[in-house]
Amino acid sequence: MNNRHAFIISDRTGITVEALASSLMSQFPSIDFKSETFMFIDSVDKAVKLVDKINVIYELMAERPLVYMTVVNDDVRDTLMQANGVFYDLFGTFIEPMERVLGVKSSHKVGKSHGVSDIKEYTSRISAMQFALTTDDGMALGHYHDADVIVIGISRSGKTPTSVYLSLHYSLFVANYPLTSDELKAKTLPQVLLDHKDKLFGLTIDPMRLLQIRQERYKGESYSSIKTCQMEVAQAEAQFRAAKIPF
Repeated sequence: MNNRHAFIISDRTGITVEALASSLMSQFPSIDFKSETFMFIDSVDKAVKLVDKINVIYELMAERPLVYMTVVNDDVRDTLMQANGVFYDLFGTFIEPMERVLGVKSSHKVGKSHGVSDIKEYTSRISAMQFALTTDDGMALGHYHDADVIVIGISRSGKTPTSVYLSLHYSLFVANYPLTSDELKAKTLPQVLLDHKDKLFGLTIDPMRLLQIRQERYKGESYSSIKTCQMEVAQAEAQFRAAKIPF
């Protein structure tokens, strides 16, 4: 498999450009992309430091890294584009043609896409995010009666990022609960989950991908062995099926 480095750069949170860059890179499954996201690159000084990082990767890999960016400030953007990268300037690609078509100049203000145009919607998203963080990883079980969804699955199957994504983008109140090794050996899900069965949704994962994720932090331990990963995925899926939980 070919390797390629990618930089994802934003002058704000990076949610927009990261989603688009990930979608684009997923269309090339034969390439193993090593991507890094850099948020709040909103000054020339920060841009200069990032140029150095991009150039180091270019020298090491002997190939120009891909650079996806949403940066409004012209000085910051021009500085970044001095680096030895292949640039996909998402604002530059669309803003100037839109200005010509609409006959007006854009505001060129940072963070407009995340402006609070609807106070009710904004408040709802913030409340949902607070709920996701409060109930993360099996905490605050007493709040499950307020949940829209309770995501369940084994360790490192993506429960927390899924919960945060759903809360941030859809204002859903999402809790997540990790199935421990003892709970996996049981034939039924824990009662605290069955009490809210209509809210449960299980996450599964390919055992080889799980192995890769776990070995990044816990290499050499039984927790990150292929046997453990395969067994835990199988046990979790068996419990989901037995309890008729969608997953």
